[in-house]
Amino acid sequence: MTAFTQVVTTETTSLTTVKSPALPFAPVQYDRGYHDTLNNILRQYFNTIDALISQLRVGNLNTLALPQGAFFQDGVTTLSANINNAVTTIPVVSTTGFQNAGALLIGAELITYTGKTATSFTGCVRGQFGSSNAAHLTGVYVGEAQAASGSNALVMAETSSSNGVALDPADKSKIVFDTAGYYNIQFSVQLLSFDNAVDNVTLWFKKNGTNIDYSAGVGTIPARISSSKPATAIISWNIIIPINANDFIQLYFASDSGNTLAVTYPPGTSPAHPTSPSVILTATFTSAL
Repeated sequence: MTAFTQVVTTETTSLTTVKSPALPFAPVQYDRGYHDTLNNILRQYFNTIDALISQLRVGNLNTLALPQGAFFQDGVTTLSANINNAVTTIPVVSTTGFQNAGALLIGAELITYTGKTATSFTGCVRGQFGSSNAAHLTGVYVGEAQAASGSNALVMAETSSSNGVALDPADKSKIVFDTAGYYNIQFSVQLLSFDNAVDNVTLWFKKNGTNIDYSAGVGTIPARISSSKPATAIISWNIIIPINANDFIQLYFASDSGNTLAVTYPPGTSPAHPTSPSVILTATFTSAL
């Protein structure tokens, strides 16, 4: 899990309501009292408009805080001891940010696990999804992987920005919306496969547990380069969909072979780069319904 994660929340403020004033009819002849009354009505109206405009300014900037959210999944840690190619409990520095059960990428080996403690993964099965068992040294990076066997919703446990759009704390595959509107949903998924054959991966959205029409796409993952070099690909696109208050969406994926996974790559030194999350998703308000 990255150390620089920052959650931005914005307080919701109701804007001043502006209504056109009811202006009195002008008298036939000049009347000082009429003009004073008219000027007072217009002055109050323009003062209200000025107050409304000031609510949309921060410093010297014109601003308007719209609902939005940005989420990602980047479970990453390091081994705290050497392991051979057969152990079923894997010691790590921390399991924070990882799911309670799932899959891991260590070097060129994919491993499934059924449980975790604060500093270990338990119930591990080695050399899964077409990869081979291997020994690994202390300090080696461990990245989280999400399998696409069957049909799974992708988890995004981390929030980088949130204003009225948030993860469901009980199920972090669900993105929940406080405000109705049309939203632009964008995502990218980093895929990996050790298969010897080409694989197709389908991604699509569900809203409130129901498939969203025309939201699916199919990506092709090539065969692996070698037993130590898997095939990789990043798939991304966006959709604009109507959302009601308290609706939730999920990003689903499935693999024809069942051996393609969404994988977090750890930071690297050649070239130097930060952690590469397995999933990134943003939701941005575009207009009212």
